[in-house]
Amino acid sequence: MKRRQFMSGSLAAGIGSFSLGAYGFEKNSNLNFPLEHNSTSIEINLSLKKLQDRYHSDLFDDFIPHMDQFVIDHQNGGFMCSVDITNGKQVNSNKTAWFEGRGMWTYSFLYNHFGKNPKYLEIARKSKDFILKLQPKDNSFWTSSFDREGNPLSGPGDIYSSLFVAEGLAEFAKASGEKQYFTLAKKIILSCLDRYDSPDYDYYVAYLNPEAPKIPAPRVLGHWMVFLRAATQILEDGPDADMQKVADRCLDACLNHHLNPEYKLFNEVLNHDMSRPTNSFKDFSYTGHGIETCWMLLFEAARRKDKDLFARIAEIFKRHVLVAHDQVYGGYFRALDHVGNNTWKVDKVLWLQEEVLIGSLFIAEHTGDSWAQRCFKETLDYVQQKFDVSGNLFWSSSGDRQLKEYAKNRAEHYHHPRHLMLNLLAVNRMLKRNGQVSNLFG
Repeated sequence: MKRRQFMSGSLAAGIGSFSLGAYGFEKNSNLNFPLEHNSTSIEINLSLKKLQDRYHSDLFDDFIPHMDQFVIDHQNGGFMCSVDITNGKQVNSNKTAWFEGRGMWTYSFLYNHFGKNPKYLEIARKSKDFILKLQPKDNSFWTSSFDREGNPLSGPGDIYSSLFVAEGLAEFAKASGEKQYFTLAKKIILSCLDRYDSPDYDYYVAYLNPEAPKIPAPRVLGHWMVFLRAATQILEDGPDADMQKVADRCLDACLNHHLNPEYKLFNEVLNHDMSRPTNSFKDFSYTGHGIETCWMLLFEAARRKDKDLFARIAEIFKRHVLVAHDQVYGGYFRALDHVGNNTWKVDKVLWLQEEVLIGSLFIAEHTGDSWAQRCFKETLDYVQQKFDVSGNLFWSSSGDRQLKEYAKNRAEHYHHPRHLMLNLLAVNRMLKRNGQVSNLFG
């Protein structure tokens, strides 16, 4: 439902400096978007408290109660996300491995970071029990979809099906203390990586760019992105040699291969040997994944306390956000189908706007960067006006360029609460520091 609009002043403040130096990865930059730093603002505390109140209300007064009433299968476990967002009526009761893994993560993360409510853990546990009954017996990926009781409605899904289950299991292991699910999550991640490295790996990216031919065993930015997030969340719980190797590979693949040195955007698809395709994929940049990948890289740079890496990735994030910005109607475009021809997909998706919000607030928190503050404020205003439609039970997940027409049959239970939770945690940290920039990098 539409609630009071948040009007912000300055979002973070402080003085600091960064320098771009060697950080163990090839530098092909000159992006010319250096971090800026602001002096302390007296308006900061009032602004952050308003933002904290809005995020808390969106999460706990709207999202969670509506999920509980309309989406969660309290009987069988799991999530039925095909819901009319205007009235809560189920479109169908089918479930998917993607959404089970994502929902398990959401409720485990809620439990771990927001009061350890046993109800959240029980919801995550039931989803875990439901999806593990459907675990493949061989090395194939999780079945893509099934009915409410768990009867398969399709064959094996894609790599994301299994990786989202792994991410959910790892977060559930943190919540429940049952370490065997860490072990299982890591086993799934490494199994997926073995499949991904195989020259026989099959993944067709036609849904992103239908004019491009099939690339044998492609390297895909979105794959590295999910591998990175799954591995680094495990590393947040303590050192792990295997997951560290996965994270290192992901950073190398993204920064040294997918980042195009000519136009400084990520290419979504490369050949298996990491060379650039000669077909139309060579000019294809899925800016949505690029922006999402950047904030995950920023989180990893922060975990490593590597300020040079952080500054480098912040530049790349700014580049993608500025290029993807719809200067006519606001918001951001998810796909640049042809860089040379400046051909875009012009629909708008909620998840991309929220990736911008996560990344820009994280940069503001740790650097005080004035561009990041402005970007966050403008994007938040846009998202609240366009996706939080008055009278709807859930935010719309996608729509046309102006959001005059929008999707009404999906309750978004991963990207949206992830944005609310990660940014609420960031705001809480900033308030504890009285609005000062973090001392993460000293």
